[in-house]
Amino acid sequence: MELPQIGKHCQLSGCNSLDFLPIACPLCKHTFCGDHRLPLAHDCSQWSRINNQLTQCNVCQHLVKASESTNLSPEEALDKHKASKCSLFLYPPNESMKTVSQNCAVRGCHNIDPRIGPVHCNGCDQDFCLTHRYPSSHQCSLLHENEQKKIDKKLMAQEKLAKTFHQHKSAAAISTTAKVKKVKTNTKTGGMIELMKMKSQAKNVGASVPITSRIYLYVRKPNFKEPKNSLLPLYLDKKNTIGKSLDLIADICNVTNKNNTLPASHPERLELYKFPEMTILDKSDILENTLQNLDIIWLERQGNITIS
Repeated sequence: MELPQIGKHCQLSGCNSLDFLPIACPLCKHTFCGDHRLPLAHDCSQWSRINNQLTQCNVCQHLVKASESTNLSPEEALDKHKASKCSLFLYPPNESMKTVSQNCAVRGCHNIDPRIGPVHCNGCDQDFCLTHRYPSSHQCSLLHENEQKKIDKKLMAQEKLAKTFHQHKSAAAISTTAKVKKVKTNTKTGGMIELMKMKSQAKNVGASVPITSRIYLYVRKPNFKEPKNSLLPLYLDKKNTIGKSLDLIADICNVTNKNNTLPASHPERLELYKFPEMTILDKSDILENTLQNLDIIWLERQGNITIS
């Protein structure tokens, strides 16, 4: 048996099942599995001595017993126990036990297991049940803050790159912009004829890609000299990220790629640009969410592109 040292066996005769969260009976002090944890479920030997004084809360499943000084009946003790959000008259009494709130921070949820307790979220500093413990399941404020930080970081990076491009203007890149023409597609056929022609010419980038997962793109090589050789028809896996596609395209174009060692603002860093908008493609985006068949993209170094 795997991990025999973890958990304990139920001490009820005829069960003996291994439970990873065993529960000790507060009356007879024996250990039982979850199914036999209650005194009546394991024929507790001490139950007859104290059963007239104990009741079980149907909310928290704990045993409830009023202290002798209160002179409360079991029913009155149970009512006060529930009114205190299941914190009073717990049996056996444990002064050191931390009071557990029965209310999950999600409105209308009361599913916190008193045997396990709440799960504290450090993002919004609130307590939740096991079902709502994940930030996405309780709409944690930290998610919105992280999303805003990501947007701000992206805007700062774009602004920094724009300044870098402006400082490294390339006359050669400006002069070649006019040479690349947009691929003409027949609007009536949705570019199907052009796509069929391209499929017979396109090269595979990376590992074998199933037909249903392919996206066909025209790629402009860096520093091309002859317009007729400027656009390279390729197909990639549409589930790839832009960053992974950049690395694959650089390999097939025999372009030196040192992006992993260069800082973000370095003019020698390679980027993929969508033509003719000349917008930088975010490396974390997925191809199929950003591009479509027959789109033109440029593989170029930052210092060779000028954004006006």
